[in-house]
Amino acid sequence: MPKVYIRPSARPESYPNGGDQAYWMHKIAAALQKALAGLGVDCVLGVQGEQPPGDCGLLLSLSSHAAPAELEARLKGAGVYCYAYSPAGRQAAEGFAACLRKLYPQPELVELVPTPARQELSDAKAPALLVQLGYHDNPQDEAWLVNNVEEIAQGLARAAGDFLGVESGVDGLARTD
Repeated sequence: MPKVYIRPSARPESYPNGGDQAYWMHKIAAALQKALAGLGVDCVLGVQGEQPPGDCGLLLSLSSHAAPAELEARLKGAGVYCYAYSPAGRQAAEGFAACLRKLYPQPELVELVPTPARQELSDAKAPALLVQLGYHDNPQDEAWLVNNVEEIAQGLARAAGDFLGVESGVDGLARTD
Protein backbone atom coordinates (compact mmCIF):
# COMPACT_ATOMS: atom_id res chain seq x y z
CA MET A 1 0.00 0.00 0.00
CA PRO A 2 1.44 3.42 -0.92
CA LYS A 3 2.20 5.75 1.96
CA VAL A 4 2.27 9.55 2.13
CA TYR A 5 3.86 11.48 4.96
CA ILE A 6 2.22 14.88 5.57
CA ARG A 7 3.92 17.53 7.68
CA PRO A 8 1.57 20.48 8.25
CA SER A 9 3.18 23.70 9.42
CA ALA A 10 3.06 24.25 13.16
CA ARG A 11 3.86 27.96 12.94
CA PRO A 12 1.49 30.16 14.93
CA GLU A 13 1.46 32.96 12.33
CA SER A 14 -1.97 34.59 12.59
CA TYR A 15 -4.49 34.69 9.80
CA PRO A 16 -6.22 38.10 9.72
CA ASN A 17 -9.75 36.68 9.96
CA GLY A 18 -9.17 33.94 12.51
CA GLY A 19 -6.98 31.00 13.27
CA ASP A 20 -3.34 30.71 12.40
CA GLN A 21 -1.12 28.84 10.00
CA ALA A 22 -0.87 25.79 12.27
CA TYR A 23 -4.67 25.56 12.60
CA TRP A 24 -5.42 25.84 8.87
CA MET A 25 -2.58 23.59 7.71
CA HIS A 26 -3.64 20.92 10.21
CA LYS A 27 -7.24 21.26 9.00
CA ILE A 28 -6.15 20.73 5.39
CA ALA A 29 -3.84 17.86 6.43
CA ALA A 30 -6.70 16.08 8.24
CA ALA A 31 -8.98 16.45 5.20
CA LEU A 32 -6.13 15.27 2.95
CA GLN A 33 -5.56 12.23 5.16
CA LYS A 34 -9.24 11.32 4.83
CA ALA A 35 -9.20 11.82 1.05
CA LEU A 36 -6.05 9.70 0.68
CA ALA A 37 -7.64 6.93 2.75
CA GLY A 38 -10.52 6.98 0.24
CA LEU A 39 -7.95 6.25 -2.47
CA GLY A 40 -6.44 3.37 -0.50
CA VAL A 41 -3.32 5.36 0.38
CA ASP A 42 -1.90 5.09 3.88
CA CYS A 43 -1.08 8.46 5.38
CA VAL A 44 1.06 9.53 8.32
CA LEU A 45 0.60 12.97 9.84
CA GLY A 46 3.94 14.16 11.11
CA VAL A 47 5.31 17.07 13.07
CA GLN A 48 8.18 19.47 12.44
CA GLY A 49 11.55 17.95 13.25
CA GLU A 50 10.27 14.36 13.10
CA GLN A 51 11.96 11.96 10.72
CA PRO A 52 9.47 10.42 8.24
CA PRO A 53 9.20 6.63 8.08
CA GLY A 54 11.49 5.09 5.47
CA ASP A 55 8.67 3.38 3.59
CA CYS A 56 6.91 6.53 2.38
CA GLY A 57 6.47 7.10 -1.33
CA LEU A 58 5.91 10.86 -0.99
CA LEU A 59 6.62 13.51 1.63
CA LEU A 60 4.43 16.64 1.72
CA SER A 61 5.02 19.72 3.83
CA LEU A 62 2.02 22.09 3.89
CA SER A 63 2.41 25.78 4.62
CA SER A 64 1.32 29.27 3.61
CA HIS A 65 3.45 32.28 2.73
CA ALA A 66 3.84 35.57 4.57
CA ALA A 67 5.00 38.56 2.57
CA PRO A 68 7.82 40.77 3.85
CA ALA A 69 6.50 43.66 5.96
CA GLU A 70 6.90 46.21 3.15
CA LEU A 71 4.73 44.04 0.84
CA GLU A 72 2.24 42.75 3.39
CA ALA A 73 -1.19 41.97 1.88
CA ARG A 74 0.06 42.77 -1.64
CA LEU A 75 1.59 39.46 -2.75
CA LYS A 76 -0.52 36.53 -3.97
CA GLY A 77 0.08 33.06 -5.30
CA ALA A 78 0.86 29.47 -4.43
CA GLY A 79 4.04 27.49 -4.91
CA VAL A 80 5.24 23.92 -5.04
CA TYR A 81 8.89 23.52 -4.04
CA CYS A 82 10.93 20.42 -4.84
CA TYR A 83 14.60 19.45 -4.57
CA ALA A 84 16.27 20.65 -7.78
CA TYR A 85 18.27 17.42 -8.25
CA SER A 86 15.43 14.92 -7.73
CA PRO A 87 13.76 13.81 -10.99
CA ALA A 88 11.00 12.06 -9.02
CA GLY A 89 10.51 15.15 -6.83
CA ARG A 90 10.26 17.30 -9.96
CA GLN A 91 7.68 14.92 -11.46
CA ALA A 92 5.61 15.05 -8.27
CA ALA A 93 5.91 18.84 -8.12
CA GLU A 94 4.69 19.19 -11.70
CA GLY A 95 1.57 17.20 -10.85
CA PHE A 96 0.87 19.18 -7.69
CA ALA A 97 1.43 22.50 -9.46
CA ALA A 98 -0.98 21.43 -12.23
CA CYS A 99 -3.52 20.51 -9.55
CA LEU A 100 -3.18 23.88 -7.81
CA ARG A 101 -3.55 25.71 -11.14
CA LYS A 102 -7.00 24.11 -11.44
CA LEU A 103 -7.95 25.12 -7.89
CA TYR A 104 -6.31 28.50 -7.29
CA PRO A 105 -8.33 31.52 -8.55
CA GLN A 106 -5.37 32.92 -10.51
CA PRO A 107 -3.61 29.89 -12.02
CA GLU A 108 -0.86 32.06 -13.52
CA LEU A 109 0.29 32.79 -9.95
CA VAL A 110 1.02 29.13 -9.14
CA GLU A 111 4.75 28.44 -9.35
CA LEU A 112 6.82 25.29 -9.50
CA VAL A 113 10.09 26.06 -7.70
CA PRO A 114 12.98 23.59 -7.95
CA THR A 115 15.49 24.52 -5.25
CA PRO A 116 18.74 23.06 -3.92
CA ALA A 117 18.54 25.19 -0.77
CA ARG A 118 15.84 23.54 1.41
CA GLN A 119 17.26 20.84 3.65
CA GLU A 120 13.84 19.26 4.29
CA LEU A 121 13.66 18.52 0.55
CA SER A 122 17.29 17.60 -0.13
CA ASP A 123 17.65 15.24 2.85
CA ALA A 124 14.46 13.28 2.18
CA LYS A 125 14.75 9.63 1.16
CA ALA A 126 11.54 9.85 -0.90
CA PRO A 127 10.33 12.56 -3.29
CA ALA A 128 9.56 15.58 -1.09
CA LEU A 129 7.51 18.70 -1.71
CA LEU A 130 6.80 21.90 0.14
CA VAL A 131 3.33 23.07 -0.91
CA GLN A 132 2.80 26.76 -0.11
CA LEU A 133 -0.95 27.45 -0.28
CA GLY A 134 -1.04 31.20 -0.83
CA TYR A 135 -0.18 34.24 1.26
CA HIS A 136 -2.05 34.22 4.55
CA ASP A 137 -1.55 37.99 4.93
CA ASN A 138 -3.37 38.62 1.63
CA PRO A 139 -7.17 38.82 2.16
CA GLN A 140 -8.00 37.09 -1.16
CA ASP A 141 -5.53 34.24 -0.62
CA GLU A 142 -6.64 33.79 2.97
CA ALA A 143 -10.32 33.68 1.93
CA TRP A 144 -9.58 31.16 -0.82
CA LEU A 145 -7.65 28.91 1.54
CA VAL A 146 -10.06 28.92 4.49
CA ASN A 147 -13.17 28.60 2.29
CA ASN A 148 -11.84 25.72 0.19
CA VAL A 149 -10.24 23.32 2.67
CA GLU A 150 -12.05 20.22 1.32
CA GLU A 151 -11.53 21.14 -2.33
CA ILE A 152 -7.82 21.79 -1.74
CA ALA A 153 -7.43 18.50 0.18
CA GLN A 154 -9.21 16.49 -2.52
CA GLY A 155 -7.11 18.09 -5.25
CA LEU A 156 -3.90 17.35 -3.37
CA ALA A 157 -5.08 13.77 -2.82
CA ARG A 158 -5.70 13.34 -6.55
CA ALA A 159 -2.23 14.70 -7.32
CA ALA A 160 -0.65 12.34 -4.77
CA GLY A 161 -2.66 9.40 -6.11
CA ASP A 162 -1.64 10.19 -9.67
CA PHE A 163 2.03 10.42 -8.67
CA LEU A 164 1.83 7.14 -6.73
CA GLY A 165 -0.02 5.38 -9.56
CA VAL A 166 -3.24 4.98 -7.58
CA GLU A 167 -6.47 5.12 -9.54
CA SER A 168 -8.67 8.05 -8.54
CA GLY A 169 -12.43 7.80 -8.56
CA VAL A 170 -12.97 6.35 -5.10
CA ASP A 171 -15.26 8.24 -2.70
CA GLY A 172 -15.99 11.03 -5.15
CA LEU A 173 -12.38 11.78 -6.06
CA ALA A 174 -12.88 11.86 -9.82
CA ARG A 175 -9.86 12.01 -12.08
CA THR A 176 -9.03 15.47 -13.42
CA ASP A 177 -7.16 14.59 -16.63
